Amino acid sequence: MRNFIIDCDTAEDDIFSLFMLLHNKVKVHAITVVEGNVSFPVEVQNALWASEFSKRFFGEEVKVYPGMERPLVKDFKTVENVHGKGGIGDLTLSSNLKPEGKHAVDLIVELADRYPGELEFLAISPLTNLAMAYLKDRSVVEKIKKVWVMGGTINGHGNITPVAEYNVWVDPDAAKIVFNSGFDITMVAWDLITQFTINEEWEEIKGLKTELSEMYVKFYKHYREFAMTYQKMKGNPHPDLITTAVALDERVAKRVEKFYVDVENCDCSTRGVTVIDYLGVLGREPNVNVVLDLNKKAFLEDLYSLLRR
Repeated sequence: MRNFIIDCDTAEDDIFSLFMLLHNKVKVHAITVVEGNVSFPVEVQNALWASEFSKRFFGEEVKVYPGMERPLVKDFKTVENVHGKGGIGDLTLSSNLKPEGKHAVDLIVELADRYPGELEFLAISPLTNLAMAYLKDRSVVEKIKKVWVMGGTINGHGNITPVAEYNVWVDPDAAKIVFNSGFDITMVAWDLITQFTINEEWEEIKGLKTELSEMYVKFYKHYREFAMTYQKMKGNPHPDLITTAVALDERVAKRVEKFYVDVENCDCSTRGVTVIDYLGVLGREPNVNVVLDLNKKAFLEDLYSLLRR
């Protein structure tokens, strides 16, 4: 059995990423929460709701560990305009569960010690929690088997600035630390996933009439409208869910190449840019497996498998 931590700034795509992990019967040891999409208390509450729902639907309750509420150095902004005030539009999720008292950073170090060489870290959020765990205990690099990152761009087409993707932009200092730490990283970039949106499939999903498909339509409605209206997409994207599918299903990443990738952490117009040395001109050892193309058919098969459950 595979062992995961899912690191979230819990909006709609984070929630369905957790569901996809559980649907595929991997062991999710923790939901760690980090600053990002919406206000931190809402992120924690959404994670608790997702855990409570998961216990009923999948038979698995996953404990929630709040982590870093701000970047290492810089200021940032949440993006309620993208995800809604509740992270699933303006809906509010509530739960009877309570978060754990242990800090997410301490929990990451603890689980790395408990499952050395087996633990996988699904980072569908800013990388502050993982960077802090590394700064606390450098040995986590050898103990964490794999880091799956939703973040960055491959062609410099951003979503929070003209050139930067949101997760890396929020805490570029953390991303720079993680990318240069020695972790085995696979990166799924924003401007790649925008080519694989849910278009005509939206009506097909509405027609499934299952509990999860109806929840999907309700949760993604705000995000879909924003993406199609303001980001000029043909449908709603799935940055986190595609990254999760890449982690779970080797068919989904159609083309992957390893490059040296650094992060611009200046306070300037290129803050958060992922600098990919495609030609090796810097003479640095490649450090990131960069996904360059995706198999949409395989992803949709995984998505429909989840929604039909």
